[in-house]
Amino acid sequence: MWLISYGAIAAAVDLPKSTIHHLMDGKPGRGLEPPAKISARVSDAILTFVVDDLPDHVRINAIGSARRLRGLAVMGWPLGEIACRTDVDETHLQAIRARVRATTGVSLARRIRDTTDELAALDPKEHLPKASVGYTRSHAATQRWLPLHAWADAIDEPDARPWETVRCSYSTCVNGSKDERLLCDTHLKLLKKRGTLEGARLMRNTQALLEDARFILATDPPINPRTQEIDKERLAERLGTNWEALERVLLRANINLGKLRESA
Repeated sequence: MWLISYGAIAAAVDLPKSTIHHLMDGKPGRGLEPPAKISARVSDAILTFVVDDLPDHVRINAIGSARRLRGLAVMGWPLGEIACRTDVDETHLQAIRARVRATTGVSLARRIRDTTDELAALDPKEHLPKASVGYTRSHAATQRWLPLHAWADAIDEPDARPWETVRCSYSTCVNGSKDERLLCDTHLKLLKKRGTLEGARLMRNTQALLEDARFILATDPPINPRTQEIDKERLAERLGTNWEALERVLLRANINLGKLRESA
């Protein structure tokens, strides 16, 4: 996965290396599997650990850095410009982008991430010659590299699949998108058939609608100021439907609004 050594993780979370070994592999010499239960202290240490907690010299999986460099190329940012901004030799970045290097230091990964965040908000044509931008985009297209937003927040996850965590862009559809048009299978087929999505109805399955309702109820519930109860009509409106339709969904799921709010 992240290709981080057990020792590096142990040092970052202030636990013995043997504890990490035990959690991951059990104790093969004694025929023991990894433990089914762990202490609260160990759990808290592991669950709060993030890659940024690692010292600069530790090496991690370079796949997130490679995806970022490729995504910048899709935008038109040449590797030479990125090398200047990160103060890293271009051939080193080339090896990461080509996946020749499986790992990279945490320090460089952070520099690539920060530079990506900076350049993603800019138009390369406003900073570089158009010919350079055009060539870089053409090369990226030939290589079939993916744009940055294909990975959403999962760009550093080794097992992530492109577009899997990107929602369909049509209205409040919560299905995953499939490509750079940011549409799910249903809306891609509809677009191909009709040539337009104008007038298409909102499409969400029961589970997705209930999850969105739970999110609203947990974060910003619409309250009727007179009764201090949930405003059912406003809730339904924010979900892109009406109360009658939402009530049918609740009945099919065998849950009422009160129970739904309690589970939020």
